[in-house]
Amino acid sequence: MAYNIVVVVREVWDTRDLLAAPLDESGKIKADALDTRFEPEDLNALEMALRIKDENDATVTALSIGAPGGVDVLRESMYRGVDNVLRIEADPRGSDTQAQAALLAGAIKGLGDVQLILVGTTIPDGQNAALGPQLAEALGIDSLNWVDGLEGVAEGAVTAKRAIEMGYETVELPFPALLSVGVALLEDDPRSPRNAKAMLKLKKKKEPIESKAAADLGLADPAAAATTRLAAFEAVAQRVVESKEVDTEDEGALQSMLNEVLKGE
Repeated sequence: MAYNIVVVVREVWDTRDLLAAPLDESGKIKADALDTRFEPEDLNALEMALRIKDENDATVTALSIGAPGGVDVLRESMYRGVDNVLRIEADPRGSDTQAQAALLAGAIKGLGDVQLILVGTTIPDGQNAALGPQLAEALGIDSLNWVDGLEGVAEGAVTAKRAIEMGYETVELPFPALLSVGVALLEDDPRSPRNAKAMLKLKKKKEPIESKAAADLGLADPAAAATTRLAAFEAVAQRVVESKEVDTEDEGALQSMLNEVLKGE
């Protein structure tokens, strides 16, 4: 069976050394002046997809939102061996993961029969590891989070190992499926990304990258799909709370204490 695999790849702020980050006059970090890098977990997801391709008849497509900054993650994906790339013309920093999921879902639906989607389980930039599950919901498919490894792919299903509290579990998902891939901390981890290939750099350096506007994906205004809104911060008056002893067996006393806390008394 020929597999059609999509990997979501992202360029994120490089926050590994914030002590050296440039500051503005008020002492806040200048986000636009920070270096960027290929999202590490997305690199792990990309490696998983390429390993499937190494052992099977598979086509791998890398999908990204927004113009490149310091790192063109789509071209870097080409240097590692993906077959196709697609850029969505939108600013990921101007939307939340719900809006990004809507954009990605529109693009993936236009790629034909996709069996497997891989995305890194990432938490930087306020994303809170929500993109994978939200994308699966937008596509109406099953998903699995915190994937540590693949046990195998077969006609109609993928079997993956995921991390759970105090251990692992093995889960089989029918196609189409989405896997959110966790971080690889060890060099010999099967998710550890391969290096870019010199031959592919020479071959793909100037190859055109296909792009699509949000309107082409059914979203005239991507911001309209966002669900998160950041309100202005307001000063909160400090309140001194006196400790009280409460009989833990007295349900009425416990309820009274809870009411006081909720009312802010």
